[in-house]
Amino acid sequence: MEQDSYSQPSSPNTHVGDDGSATPDRECSFFSSPVQNVRPVKTVGIKDVYNYITLYMPAIKHTHTLRSLHDATEARKYKACNFDFVCFSGTFSYRADNALIKHSGLLCLDFDHVGTGDALWTLRRKLIADPYFTTWLLFTSPSGDGLKWVIDIDLGRCDHSTWFKAVRNYIMATYRHEVDKQCANISRSCFLPHDSSCYVHPSIIITNKDICPF
Repeated sequence: MEQDSYSQPSSPNTHVGDDGSATPDRECSFFSSPVQNVRPVKTVGIKDVYNYITLYMPAIKHTHTLRSLHDATEARKYKACNFDFVCFSGTFSYRADNALIKHSGLLCLDFDHVGTGDALWTLRRKLIADPYFTTWLLFTSPSGDGLKWVIDIDLGRCDHSTWFKAVRNYIMATYRHEVDKQCANISRSCFLPHDSSCYVHPSIIITNKDICPF
């Protein structure tokens, strides 16, 4: 399936909770490139982000081009200028922690420089199977050697910053991997690459029959 434009998502999306009940999809702010943009252009859910990562044609082109660049400075500039991005942890009036409208209950962790091939897939399998956190999305980073892990956090237990510190310590103790410290920011942006193997929580597939899981 080819998709030449990224359309406005339907709202609200839904997923099935662990108890089988339908609940609203987690919503977050979507920003168009370049990275200097601070005003969101739309609100999206997990289904929308999954469709973008797996189907959006410009993302395929930009990801391929980025990974063909061998100069680190050139690659950073290309990514900043061409990749759309989201703030997974909520909806914002503009991109800043103090401009949060509503928290999504999601936390996105960046695993940088994990490696390629077996190293990447081994960590991917472990994170999906983690017994303590629900994985909503897991995909390869734009560079191709890292992972983006989007999980549930319960803000009724503690705040975003405390959750980040706890999860970061857990990851180091359990998987011996560092995560990017800047993920502590509620308004932390995440570039959206193409990844045909992007993992999405099964409930998104169950409640959205138009999504192909393969």
